[in-house]
Parts: sequence; structure tokens; C-alpha cells
Amino acid sequence: MLQTIGHASGRPWLVGRWQPGEAVTAELGPNRLAVLGEHRLSAEDLLRLARGAQDPERLCASVQDEPGSFHAIASAPGGVAVQGSLSGYRRVYHHRAGGPALVSDRADVLAALTGAEVDDEALALRLLTPFSPWPMFWQPVWRGIRAVRPDERLVLDLAGTPRARRRWQPPEPSLDLETAAVGLHQALSEAVAVRGGPGDVISSDLSGMDSTSLCALAVRQGRNVVGLTCVSPDPLDDDLPWAELAARELGKVTHEVVAGDANPLPYTDLHEPADRFDEPTAAVIYRAGFLATSRRAADHGARVRLTGFGGDELLTADPALQLTLLRTHPRLALRHLRLLRAAYRWKRGATLRAVLDRRSYGGWFDSLADGLAAEEAGFNGPMLSWGPPVGLAPWTAPDARATVRRILRDHASAATPLQDDRGLHGRLAGLYAGAAAGRHLAQASRRVGMTAALPYLDDQVVKVALSVRTADIALPQQYKPLIVRAMRDVLPEALRSRSTKADTSIAALRGADRHRAALLDLAERSRLAERGLIDGAALRAALETPGDRTFYDLDQTLAAETWLRVHERPIPGNGEHNR
Repeated sequence: MLQTIGHASGRPWLVGRWQPGEAVTAELGPNRLAVLGEHRLSAEDLLRLARGAQDPERLCASVQDEPGSFHAIASAPGGVAVQGSLSGYRRVYHHRAGGPALVSDRADVLAALTGAEVDDEALALRLLTPFSPWPMFWQPVWRGIRAVRPDERLVLDLAGTPRARRRWQPPEPSLDLETAAVGLHQALSEAVAVRGGPGDVISSDLSGMDSTSLCALAVRQGRNVVGLTCVSPDPLDDDLPWAELAARELGKVTHEVVAGDANPLPYTDLHEPADRFDEPTAAVIYRAGFLATSRRAADHGARVRLTGFGGDELLTADPALQLTLLRTHPRLALRHLRLLRAAYRWKRGATLRAVLDRRSYGGWFDSLADGLAAEEAGFNGPMLSWGPPVGLAPWTAPDARATVRRILRDHASAATPLQDDRGLHGRLAGLYAGAAAGRHLAQASRRVGMTAALPYLDDQVVKVALSVRTADIALPQQYKPLIVRAMRDVLPEALRSRSTKADTSIAALRGADRHRAALLDLAERSRLAERGLIDGAALRAALETPGDRTFYDLDQTLAAETWLRVHERPIPGNGEHNR
């Protein structure tokens, strides 16, 4: 059922669907302030925090230091302001065609309301693997609909004219490890506390370091914790013994182990997509398994599932950070680069060229266009550039390949990085790209009555994680030193010493093999082929005799293919759309 929050004028202001407790509003004379999402704010809190604020931007800013993950929307006689989250997990879209702009947290809702059509050029960019470069992966695939950057808020004047205004600058990475660890501990503790209260049943993934830390914090807060561990078909995956150790050491954890053959493999149900995402997303590949785990959590009485999404992006040191470190600690950076070169088997000459590369962001864009002319160009080279190399699958249609190259070249002259430093830019771009997959899986979980919470993508967690000194985290020989230090009074030493991470590639290969008939059917009746973006026969041939890279290239194609099929159908009356 649609819910409505009124404007001071008496007309509807916010329309959407939200769970009890997600939407809180306050009236301050002619002003209105609303927060929607996961938080612990009350109307009284909003009145206190916003006291004295008159314009909509200041009203939104009044809640920006509060824990949780939420949208802030403010209305005043001068206009309206809307902001999402700094990680890009909670997004803001807008569209204007003559009258006042419409704003939503979902691009497909705006498309349905305005009749916006799919932009085939934007869709072609989504075929790039592993993902298209910033800002291309950020913009919607609907004509006329724009996305607000995570570091901006949208402001509408009295005429409804939209403009984006900068609201946040990434912090200078200046905190020592000890100070940052204390801050991360506090931010994560508050983030977990926001998701319910003492005595509540709460589910937590129990697998890697990031999710195990959240599980431990929930136990310390007196929650009834259900830990869920899905066993991988990979015999080298060591998540299970670590999870069993965590359950024993933490105590007061109901630990459910899901056998490897009991959870849906990747690529399950792709021929019958059920979720209406507002953009193509590779999360659809893993949706069935994620939903099955959410249902198991619900069976235990939990309504919230803590996940570790975002932890890798925030806590793992990208190799390009060594170039950031090179400016302040050259000897240390060179020592680290030698370690990385040995670990990844980078060639000496290629590594030296990458370190000495001084191309601008626009120059890098140009090189991406050049790389699309070669098969697998750059995929095995040093990971020290502005971002990962991109490629297009062999079954991409020649015209689509030419279109993508043209767009990259057209944007090269005006391309602007998120930060002038390659390493810091990469941290933010990776965070924004990673938040998208978590956002989509969380949207799917709402359909089964589960709130999938992603505390690592909360604003306060992001701020402190980005504040730590580069020299304290860009350590190839140490695994996630910031979270290890932050959890020293929460996780036993044995758990904090873990330095491994599960690999999902074997599960993906087995899923693709098991569901090959469905994948072949998608290739046979491809909507992407109908639009001239891929060669359906070439895709089918690749699936019939897969090579080393077939499945690496496959996910972006399937993400776009299944997305097109879902959006052929009309929006159901009881869909999962929010605002």
C-alpha cells in the first residue's frame, strides 16, 4: 500500500512504501524534515537537531552526523533538498520535463512516471567488464533521468528547478591507525545498534572478517544472534572452520550451517527474473542464493540481516594506494611495490612504466578506448592506474563496440576523477561500484520481509575508514589492519589473525554449468541482440564451448539481458518500490 507524507501546503510531499519505523518526520513551523531508512531518530530528535535551521540544505545537514543509513528530505518556503548516503548505497535520482522536477530513490519509478525510455548507448556501456569507469557506471540507463553524486545533495528551488550542490569532501587521510581504529569501533557499534535493540533476534552472516565483526558486536549488545554460514563448493574455502571457531568463541550465537548443495548456485532462476532493479546489475547472478539465506534468517524470527558488504572496498588496500604512499613514504612504497610485483607476477618493465605513468584521468579514458580494440588488453598488468582495465565480451556487436569506444573518447577531455590522486580516486570509485550490488540485493530481500543491513556503507563508518593514514593501511603483508585493530576487544586474537578470504569462482562455474540450458535459451532469444548490442549466435557458441574467459565476460551481459526482460513487463501494483 502506498503511504503519503504531507507538505506544509497540504499537498502530498512524499509518496512511497516503507516499513514501520523507517519514516520519521518533524514539522518546524512552515518547514518539514523527514528521514527514511535505518536509523534510531524520533520526531523529537529531528526537532532538536534542526532547531534554528531555516533553509532546506541546513535542515538536511542537521542529521548528517547521526548513525544509520537513510535519506534526508527537507522542505522550506525557499524550496526542497534531498540527500542520500556518502557510499552511494542510498541514491537520489531526478527528472524534469517542463514542470517541477520529480525526485526518487529509484530510477525506474521516475521512468514509469515520465515515460522515459531506455538509452541504448548507456546500456552498451553497461556491457563493459568488470564495470564502466566513473562517472559512467553511476548514471542511469534511462533517457532524461540523472543521478546525484554521493557527495552532493539535490536542491529544488520554488520553480522545481533541480541543481546539485556539493555537501561533502572526502577527509584527508591523516588519522593514525590507533585513533582510526577507535573511531571505526564506535561507528560500527552504533551502526549495529541502530538495527534493533537488546533482546531482538538479529541475523548476521558469519563468514569473513567483516561479517564476523558485525556478528560479534551484535552479541556484545545483548542481541539474540543467528549466525548463518553458507558452505562453498570450493574445497579450499575455509569460511566454515573460521565461522565455527567464531560461534564457539563468541557464545550466545545460534549457528546455522547451510550445506553447499542446499543453497542455490549462481545463475539460478535467471530465465525467470522476479526482481525489478532500476539498472542492470550483476547481483542478479547471486540473487537466488542471497534470498534463500534471507529466508532462513526469517525462519529464525529475524527481521534484520547484517551483511559485510562494503567491508572489502573500505578496508582492503588497493595496489594503487602505493602511488599515494610514494609521495610521503617513498622507501616504504617501493618495498611494498616489490612485494606486490612478486605476489601478482607483474613484469618488472610494466610495473616501472605504471609507476612512472603521469597520464591525466582523461588520458586514461583515451587508453581505455584503445584497449577495446585488443582482446583482453591489460587484464594481467599492474593494477596501478586510475581504475581497472575494461573490456567487452567477444560476442559484443561491432557497432556496439564502436559506440562504446566513441563515448569513451568523447568523454575523455572532460573526464574528472573523484580525487586528483589515483589511489584515493580508486577507493571512492570502488566504494560506489560495490555499493550498487549491495543495494540491489537488499532491495530483493525486502520482498521476503527481510531488511538486509550493510553497516560498512553507513556514512559514519565511511568517514572514519577513509580518514586513516595511507601508510597504516597500504600494507601488502597485512590483511585489513584497520578492522583487525578496531576489533581487538571484540574478537578473540585467533579470529583477528585470519588473513584469508573466500573465492566464489568455483560456485559460479558450477552454477553456469548446471544452468547452461537456461543460459542458452537467453542467448537464443536475446533482447540485447534485438537492439543490436550483441551477437546472439556468438554468445550461444561461447556458452556451448566455454573458454577460460567466457564466464568472466558473461555477468555484465546477463545483467543487461535479464534487466531488459523484466522491464518488458508492467510494474505490478504491489511492487517493492520505495520513494
